[in-house]
Formats: sequence, structure tokens, C-alpha cells
Amino acid sequence: MGTEQDNGAIVRRLFERVWNGGDVSAIEDLVDDQFTNFGVRQPGGHAAMRHIVTAWRTAFPDLRFEIQEEIVHDDKVVFRVMARGTHLGEFPPGVGPARIMGAMPPTGRSFEADQIHIHRVAGGKVVEHAASRNDLLMLSQLGLLPGIKPVSEAAWRTPVTLGPPRTVRRSLTLSRATC
Repeated sequence: MGTEQDNGAIVRRLFERVWNGGDVSAIEDLVDDQFTNFGVRQPGGHAAMRHIVTAWRTAFPDLRFEIQEEIVHDDKVVFRVMARGTHLGEFPPGVGPARIMGAMPPTGRSFEADQIHIHRVAGGKVVEHAASRNDLLMLSQLGLLPGIKPVSEAAWRTPVTLGPPRTVRRSLTLSRATC
């Protein structure tokens, strides 16, 4: 159990120091240099991770990840988080949603979107990462989806009120021609 607690603490430090605090020097202590991100391993995992974090924090200087749920099992650490930030810098092509959208100039708008991050820890360092991010919601809130009115945080969090269940009755007539 101690190892699982240690693994959870390593990933929490990665979020707090690196992602929330912007301390890219902590990457060497927390991430393996053979780090695999979304199934891609490139030589120099530390440099790749610094590039990713710097790109996100340049685009969103106030970027914060609020850990809402943590699940640790053996070498796996799963976080459900709420990501928030204000788009004040350019998001460069090739990172995050800019891999598809291309460079994204600053909009001055804020976003709040849910994400799930899965890490694998070995030897006291994060060696692998994958995530499911709600980039569509983030891009909508930032007004970066052509032809779609930006959705506000309040709008996407408004609970849907369902009316009473309805019973729909339909009659079906079969003729010999359709059988």
C-alpha cells in the first residue's frame, strides 16, 4: 500500500509543481526521460514534457488543475480533474488541441473543462501518460469553433430538468407485402 500512496504523491506533485506552479525544473525529478505521452515516446522525454507544459502555460498563464478524484492501483494513478485557465497567449501548433486546430491566437476568454488523466509510475517517476480531455468544450468556451456561439461555463453546468416520463404508443400494421 505504501508504494501506491507514493505513486499518488508523485503524480500530485507533478500537477501541483509543474502544471499548476509552472516549475518545469521539477520535471527531471518527477518524470522519466523515456516518458511516453499518448503512446508516443520520443528521445528526450524531459525536453518534450517541458515543451508541452510551456506551450500550455504560455497560452494559459493562470492554468490550474483541480484534482476532484484520485484512484491509485499498483503502478497506475488516475486523476479526474477540472482544468481552468484564461487564454492570454498563443497556443502553438502541434500541442494539445492545436495539433488539429493549428496555432490559436489568444482570445482573452476563460475555460473550465473536465479531464481524466492516467499515469503509470515506475522507479519513483512518471513513465507514461494518457488522457481524455474535453477539448471540444474548452474550444467552444474560448470561441475557437467556427460557426458556433461560445458556450459559457454557467450554461454547460446548468442541470437539465427532465419532465415526467412519457409513454409513446404507436401501432404497427404489417401487410403481406412487407413480411
